[in-house]
Amino acid sequence: MTKKLNYEVGGIIFDFDGTLSELNIDFPELYREIYELSKKFNADTTKLTQVYLIEVIEEIRGLLSDSLGKDFFDAANRIVEEAEVLSAKRASLFNGTRDLLRSLREMGIKLGVVTRNCEEAAVTVYPEVREDVDIFLPREAVNRIKPHPEHLQTAADILSLRPKNMVMVGDHPIDIISAMEVKMIPVGVLTGRSKKDELISSGAKLVLERATEITKYIDTDTKTLMVT
Repeated sequence: MTKKLNYEVGGIIFDFDGTLSELNIDFPELYREIYELSKKFNADTTKLTQVYLIEVIEEIRGLLSDSLGKDFFDAANRIVEEAEVLSAKRASLFNGTRDLLRSLREMGIKLGVVTRNCEEAAVTVYPEVREDVDIFLPREAVNRIKPHPEHLQTAADILSLRPKNMVMVGDHPIDIISAMEVKMIPVGVLTGRSKKDELISSGAKLVLERATEITKYIDTDTKTLMVT
C-alpha cells in the first residue's frame, strides 16, 4: 500500500510564467542573441559552465574587463527584458488563477509569487499581483534568483514562515530543485514545457495538470497538503 504523506502548509509560493500565466518566451532565440552579442565583445564562451540564461549572462560578464563587462551586461539585460515584456503583452493568466489565490487566502494560507522574470513583464500580464499575494519577488528583488536558494529563502523570511511548512508550485525543474534546496514541499504543474517524468525525477512530491488543482489536495480545516 502506498503511504499517504501529509504536510502542514502555512504558505504557498508560485512560479509565474508557465505556472500562473502562459509561457511564450522564445528561449532558443534569446540564447542566440546573447551569444551573438558576446561575439561583439570578443568574449570566449567556449568554456562556459552555466546553463540558464541569466546566469550565462553573468558568467560572460565575468570573462570581460570591468568596463566591457558592464556594457555587455547592460546590453544583454535590455535584450532579455525587451523579449520578456513583448512576450508578456501576448500572454494572459491561466483561467481560474485569481479565484485560486482568493480561495487559498480565505483558508488563511500566505501566498507569494517568485519569478526569474523581470517585474515589468510579470506586472504587464498580472497588474493586480501585489493585491492578490502577500509577497512578489521578481528578478530585480533579490541578488540571486532561483535555483539559487536565496530567492525562496527570502520569501520564507519575509513571510515569517519555516520553509518546511511552505509549498513551491512551478512548471520547471528549477522550481523543484529550488524548493528542495530550502526544504520546501515541491509541487510541479504541467502547464509549462516540462513533462511529468522530468518534474518527478527532479523531486516533485506531487504533479498537477494545472496550479488550480492544488486545492483538491488541501484539507481546508487543517491546512494540510495530502499527497499519496
